[in-house]
Amino acid sequence: MCERDYQRTWLYRSEWEIADEFEQLSLLECWDFLVETISSRQFVNHFPKTFNYLAKNWERTSPAAEEYRPNRRLVYLHHGDRRGGLKLRPGYRRRHADAHGSMITLPCWSRNHLTLLHELAHICCWCDVPHGEFVSDHGKEFAGAYLGLVQSVLGAQVADDLLAAMRLHKVKVAPL
Repeated sequence: MCERDYQRTWLYRSEWEIADEFEQLSLLECWDFLVETISSRQFVNHFPKTFNYLAKNWERTSPAAEEYRPNRRLVYLHHGDRRGGLKLRPGYRRRHADAHGSMITLPCWSRNHLTLLHELAHICCWCDVPHGEFVSDHGKEFAGAYLGLVQSVLGAQVADDLLAAMRLHKVKVAPL
């Protein structure tokens, strides 16, 4: 049985403190950002199981990459898609961004670096945290992974701002 998601509201409030700093991205820019993040050396070292789970069929040199990006446009994917690796889909008429398995759903409002790292941190927790399928969705393990991703990708200043907001809202953070 999964832990209760006891600090979701507090974590969201922490994000809202710094969310205005980030510009909106197109779905293709979101894809490129995630591919760059997942293939970075730091990500591979910290989250090896997540890298193996997500980094299938999307390398730029791979012939399968054209399946996802014909004419530099993403093919919109659906839940029944059985291809391995990271999948993005637009979340038209949805209120919330979502990460389920290797599928990240992004409504227009959520297409920014901070939300992308938030959803990627969910996948990292499921794959790399021991018994990740049973921990709280926004618990201290998630907060630690999320903060680590923010620090390695967006820099120490953004991570410090997010950590200060997390402390203000009493979010518990486990060390990564």
